[in-house]
Amino acid sequence: MPGLFDSLTMAARSLQSQQFAMNVTGQNISNVNTPGYTRRVVDFAAVPPPSGGGVEIQDVRRVRDSLLDGRLLQQIPLGSYDTAVADSLSVVETNLGKVGESLDQQLDAFFNAFADLAENPTSAVARRQVQVASQSLATSFNETANQLESSRREADARIRATVDQVNTLSARIAEINGALPAAQSNGTGQTLEDQQEELVRQLSALADVHVIARQEGGVDVTLGSGRPLVIAANSYTLDTTTGANGYANLATGGVDVTSEVTGGTLGGLLYVRESAIPSYLASLDRLAAQTATSVNALHATGFDLNGGAGGAFFSYSTPPVGTSGAAKALRVDPAIAADGSLIAAASVAETGDNGTARAIAALRNQRVLDGNTATLVDGWANIVYEVGTDSQGAAAARDTHEAITREVAALRDQVSGVSLDEEALNLLKFQRAYEANAKFFTAVDSMLETLMNAYRV
Repeated sequence: MPGLFDSLTMAARSLQSQQFAMNVTGQNISNVNTPGYTRRVVDFAAVPPPSGGGVEIQDVRRVRDSLLDGRLLQQIPLGSYDTAVADSLSVVETNLGKVGESLDQQLDAFFNAFADLAENPTSAVARRQVQVASQSLATSFNETANQLESSRREADARIRATVDQVNTLSARIAEINGALPAAQSNGTGQTLEDQQEELVRQLSALADVHVIARQEGGVDVTLGSGRPLVIAANSYTLDTTTGANGYANLATGGVDVTSEVTGGTLGGLLYVRESAIPSYLASLDRLAAQTATSVNALHATGFDLNGGAGGAFFSYSTPPVGTSGAAKALRVDPAIAADGSLIAAASVAETGDNGTARAIAALRNQRVLDGNTATLVDGWANIVYEVGTDSQGAAAARDTHEAITREVAALRDQVSGVSLDEEALNLLKFQRAYEANAKFFTAVDSMLETLMNAYRV
C-alpha cells in the first residue's frame, strides 16, 4: 500500500504533467497562424504504483499524415507549373492584341492600298498609300517578332532568378539537417522540422523535387533523374550556364539537367521559353515568309510606272534560315520604299494597266498558307487563337490544381493544423485535471498535518 508521502509524490507528478500539457496547448494556440506549424499532442503514460503511481509525460508528438503530406508535395509543383505558363502566356496574348486590331489589320490595310492603286494605277497618292501600308505591315511583323523574343528573354530571366531561390532553399534545408541532432536532444527539434517542411513545400513549388525522409531525422532532396540538391547536411547548387542561343541551361555537378526539370515554376518557364514561344514565332515567320513570297512572285511579273520590270517588293534585312527569322527581318525593298513609281501595278508594259495591283489585292482571299489551306489573314488568326487557347488552357489547369491543392491542404490541416475550438477544450480538460490534482494534493497534505499533530500530542 502506498503511503501518504507516495500520494504526495503522485499528486506532484500529476500536477507537473497537467501543467506541461497546458503549456503545449498554449504553444499550439500561439502558433495558430504560423505557416508550416504542426499541431503538438501530449502522450500520457500511467506510472505503476511501485514506482510512485500517477501519470507522466511519455512523448510530445507532431501530428502528421505522411500520405497527405506526400499528396500535397505532388500537387504543389503542378499548380506552380500552370501558374508560370498562364502568367507568361497572358502577357504574350496581350502583346499580340485582338483579332482585327493588330497585324491582321495591317494586312487588310496593305491589300486595301493595292485595291485603291488598282482603281488609279498612275496616282502618286495611291502609290504613297501602298508604301505607307507596306511599311506598317513590315514594321508590325518586326515588332511582333521582337515582342515574342522579349517574352522569351523575360522567361529566361525568371528562370535564372528561380534557380537562385532553389539554391537558397536547398542550403537552408541542408543547414537544418545538420542542426537537427543537437536540436532533438535539447527539445527544439520539432520546431526545426516544421521549418524544414515549410521550406520543402516552397522548394517543391519551384521544381518537381523528390523528398526522402532520413532515418535520423531531416530529409534528402533530389531533382530530375535523382540529381542531388540536399544530402544530409550538404547542399548541391543548381547552376546556370549560358547556351549558344544566349539562354540559361540548368546544370548540377557539371551535368546539363535542363530537360529533366519538367515541373514547378522552373518547368513552366522552361516550357514557355523552349516550346510555346518558339512555336508561335515559327508560325509568325512562316506567315511573314509566305506574305513576302506571294507578293514578290506577283510583283516580279508586273511593270512599274516607268515601264520597267517589277522586282522583289519585300526583302529581308538579314537573310532568314528557311523561314526562321523572316518576321524580324522583313522589310519593304529599299528601292520601292524610296520611290513609289517602282511599284509594279501593271501586268503589261502599258501606262494605266492595273493587272498586277489587282492580283496582289486579290491575295487577301487566296489560300496560299499551310499547304494552300488558309489565307494570310487566317494565318494570323490561327496564331492568336493558338496563344489564346494555350493561355486559357493553362489558366484553367492552374485553377483546377489550385483547387485540388486547397482541398488536400484542408485535409492535412484537419490532421496537422491547429483548431482553436479543440485546443480550448484541451485547455479546459488539463485545467480541470490540474485543479483536481491540486485538491488531492491539499487533502493529502492536510492528512499528513493531522497525523503529525497527533504524534506531537
